[in-house]
Parts: sequence; C-alpha cells; structure tokens
Amino acid sequence: MMKKFAALILTVMLALSLAACATTKGGDTMKVKCPACGYQFEVPADGGGR
Repeated sequence: MMKKFAALILTVMLALSLAACATTKGGDTMKVKCPACGYQFEVPADGGGR
C-alpha cells in the first residue's frame, strides 16, 4: 500500500514539473541579460532572424 502511494505521489510530482516546464509566457520577445555588463535587452522569440 505504501509503495503504491509513493509511486502515485512521485508520478503526480513529475507531471506537475513537466507541466511547469512546458508553460510559456506567450510573449513575442525574450529578455536576455549580458553576463559581462549586466545590460538586459529584448530579442525576438524566433532568434533574431538567423
């Protein structure tokens, strides 16, 4: 009984974590922060036309 409960909890936690990773903000731009200077700017979600 305890193993089934633990497996159920683990399955639910895995499903929730995958759902959280799959959700997006839905915006057309993505914010990027320069690691060298710390300047934050927005780029198009498609990668800037490359």
